[in-house]
Amino acid sequence: MRSRVSSVVMTTLDPTPPTQSPARTEAPRGSRRAWLGAAGIAIASLAFVGGFVAREAVRTPAPPTPTPRSPEPAAEVARKLLPATVYIRSGQTAGSGVIYDAKGLILTAAHVVEDQVEVTVRLSDGTPLAGKVLGRDAGRDVAVIKVEHKGLHAAELARNRPVRVGELAVAIGSPFGDRETVTAGVVSGIGGTLPTLEGAVDVIRTDAAIHPGNSGGPLADVDAGVIGINIARRGSLGLAVPIDVAFDTASYLTRGKPAPPVAQLGVSGTDPADPRSGALVKVVEPGTPAAAAGIVEGDLITAIDGEQLEGMFELAAAIRKHAPGDEVTLTVVRDGTSRKIKVTLGEHT
Repeated sequence: MRSRVSSVVMTTLDPTPPTQSPARTEAPRGSRRAWLGAAGIAIASLAFVGGFVAREAVRTPAPPTPTPRSPEPAAEVARKLLPATVYIRSGQTAGSGVIYDAKGLILTAAHVVEDQVEVTVRLSDGTPLAGKVLGRDAGRDVAVIKVEHKGLHAAELARNRPVRVGELAVAIGSPFGDRETVTAGVVSGIGGTLPTLEGAVDVIRTDAAIHPGNSGGPLADVDAGVIGINIARRGSLGLAVPIDVAFDTASYLTRGKPAPPVAQLGVSGTDPADPRSGALVKVVEPGTPAAAAGIVEGDLITAIDGEQLEGMFELAAAIRKHAPGDEVTLTVVRDGTSRKIKVTLGEHT
């Protein structure tokens, strides 16, 4: 019986027909068993190692593909607007400005140029230029400068578009002449009056820091559109002339004409936090047409002359279309009741 088993095993290991096999001496049974045992262990070990390697290959994940980093919004705004931001030196006063026309027109603040006719302008690349003051409106704190230079980079003005409380605001300036500054925050409020050298102007308020010398520089939105011209800092808030006011004023100044007087209502506020539309009054300034007409804090102004208002921006824009002395009818919601209030607009003085 043992001989038959050995014969079968040997035939399996050596398939050569017996008639062709050379004569050989049969190894002792113990040696054959040892050899077979070692071969089995080796095969089992190879199978185990192969399976382990295969499993490890499956378990080891491929390194993740790096995701391109999205640019920071404020950094992207700065990249687009810094080439259009300039440094301005006027006598003993320094400030900033923004090129808004590639033909060499620069918007800045009236208090930056003071009463000078000629100023020094330095581009973002350090190029010094002679600037001519085309005009200034001290009441709105807006001035226009003209330079002669080819290849100027002009900023995009976000005209005739609503500015919303809470949206990104980036203030850019060149306050020290040798480097620019960029600060970011949000629009904190719309409306409200800032006294100027020769009057007052409605402003955009922002918590983006306004450094000394940033006056005249651009306040921009997330798309790098200029929404205002920085003019002052009051406490923790920066103040900017809305770009529509600055541009409309500049259109008169470039033609050598004084800008018409600005109508005043005398309120500041924000958009309502709930789904309602309208301008929510936060402050009524004493001695203004709004105060005389009985407008109070907490009133929601929903329409002017029957035209519905989406928010405070639309109210300010509607007032700007009027002249001092015009009478307007405000639709006001107070304590859940709607009422009509007539107001005779005043003049910023």
